[in-house]
Amino acid sequence: MHPLRERECDEVLENPLLSTPPPEPVKARPPRERRPRQFNIPPKFILLTDEFYEKWVNHFKHLKMMRHIVDDRPPELFPDMYLKPRRLNYYARQLENNMRVNKELLKKINSIQRTGGFVDCWAQPEPTNTYNKLMVKKRQRDLDEIQSMNLYFYNRLLIARSEQPTTKEFDEMWKDTKQKLILGASLPFILFKTDKIDRGVHDPAFDKPIHIFRSKVAMDIRVVAGSKIGKVMIELFSDIAPRTCQLFLSLVKGDKRGYAYTGCRIFRIVPELYCRVGDVEKDNGFGCFIPEGEVEPSAPENFELKHSVPGVLSMVVTPGNEVTGQFNIVFKPLPQLDGKHVVFGRIVAGPTQFLERISALGLPRGTTTDVCTVYACGCYSRKGQYRAGATNTRTFPPWR
Repeated sequence: MHPLRERECDEVLENPLLSTPPPEPVKARPPRERRPRQFNIPPKFILLTDEFYEKWVNHFKHLKMMRHIVDDRPPELFPDMYLKPRRLNYYARQLENNMRVNKELLKKINSIQRTGGFVDCWAQPEPTNTYNKLMVKKRQRDLDEIQSMNLYFYNRLLIARSEQPTTKEFDEMWKDTKQKLILGASLPFILFKTDKIDRGVHDPAFDKPIHIFRSKVAMDIRVVAGSKIGKVMIELFSDIAPRTCQLFLSLVKGDKRGYAYTGCRIFRIVPELYCRVGDVEKDNGFGCFIPEGEVEPSAPENFELKHSVPGVLSMVVTPGNEVTGQFNIVFKPLPQLDGKHVVFGRIVAGPTQFLERISALGLPRGTTTDVCTVYACGCYSRKGQYRAGATNTRTFPPWR
């Protein structure tokens, strides 16, 4: 470059306006403000301790913050689940048939190769034109049948769908499962935190005489959308109170009008005393069951047996001397009920803490903390065969 031209270029480059500006200082990012997450924690129940309530609240928060993980990997292939023995036998017969046809073809090919090709014999007549036309039609029919089978198989491939649920279906199933988990976690676990009932009390009046058959009833009691209390076996004193036991058995089996114990709730629970259940008319303690074919309720049969041991069942008698179909289950000896209600049975088998769990659901005034119902009940025959009872189909008033 010419020296003068080079000097002009240097002057232009040394101009301060063309110098690189200093880098701008990096502004510090403000710290992220973390807002504490709010939880709608249910209030503390009266019977719960502080330690148990704290564990329950932490468990409730953990359920709220958990996230579901959907595993959409293809499942492991088990051929025994998809290939049925009948199909395998059918495929085996088809394979044998194909092998037999292939052997015949190989024999013919070998014969043609050894003899130098097909040779017409003078003893066999030459195929006529009619025969050739019939063979062409037969081949066309075979081709049409093969084409229709291929089209049917192609259509089945188009509409085929895997039996494995999709990710969207798994998401919908998880929503339902999550709601059930949250609902189950929100219920207080108080069924097993109860005082122990003395079961060492014995009354000789309840002993079964020799050669006397007493009917037995199974009853399953559960908390609605909650824990299972247990299934107990009840022995009925059919030799002492036959009419009362027959009334109880008719409601266990269910009658034609829709009255039955299955589906009724325990509407009264007095802790450590007794519970009352079996209002098949209104399900709130104000109903009165009238047997089929009668105009008035039944009268009490006798008051021979006493409420002397835990687990005794007695039919409720109203002040008007009427039997309404409701019955009591006592948690301890209650002589104050003797002469007022008809004792007709007792609990002879079931969970050890059955009575304690029901007693824990009651309040001092006789109301219940949770809805506890008779989930199922049935009776046993003389040969020991179990027969489930029908469900109550009556329309009950709303619970308060």
